[in-house]
Amino acid sequence: MVEKLVPRQHEQFRLDPLRHGAPAGVSPLYPFFVEYRRVVPPIYVGGTPGVGKTTVAKEVARKLGIRYVNVAELAVSEGLVTGYDAERRAHIIDEEAVKRRLRKLASEGDAVIDTHVATAVPPELVDVAVVLRLDPRELKRRLEARGYPPAKVMENIQAEILDSCLIEAVEAFGVKRTFEIDTTGKSIEQVVDEILRIVKERKGSKPGSVNWLEKLGDDAYRLLRGGRV
Repeated sequence: MVEKLVPRQHEQFRLDPLRHGAPAGVSPLYPFFVEYRRVVPPIYVGGTPGVGKTTVAKEVARKLGIRYVNVAELAVSEGLVTGYDAERRAHIIDEEAVKRRLRKLASEGDAVIDTHVATAVPPELVDVAVVLRLDPRELKRRLEARGYPPAKVMENIQAEILDSCLIEAVEAFGVKRTFEIDTTGKSIEQVVDEILRIVKERKGSKPGSVNWLEKLGDDAYRLLRGGRV
């Protein structure tokens, strides 16, 4: 799915305080995006299913007034799939076909790309890659509330604890372009602002800053074995 999301009027005011007659310094972040069509790079937002990347990616795109691309929905709607995994209840995307489609979309303007499959995104299209992280205990609760099959819950919990999406992003886009954000206990607005700050300053939490095995200790190992915490 591809959406063009437009900032709300008060956010346009924050994005461009000079154009709207606002005093300088309305926000330490948003004035940077006055000429966002010229300076905003393609942004990749990834992470294990359930961490909140779709909500966050849409909000980033809307605030910047650029397109939002959900790779999974795009692949399904345009037939860029090779099959359906009944056990995981998910389509299997044709990564090469998706890459071709994303290259075409990139020629039409910048976008926020939302997917947990970094290998489906041409690396040359991404200037900033942000991987969202979430405490595996909270992630487990979210996935179970969504009605995910136990095997799929387990698979995603293991992926989060073992940094699977982060590692894939680093391999796809390189460590210099990749950042990670622990979203645990943070509001959507806080996470969005953190992404905008990363885009502006090219500074933020680098790969390796989140270590669930170290932080959760025995709980992490229980989760990896399918236990409850």
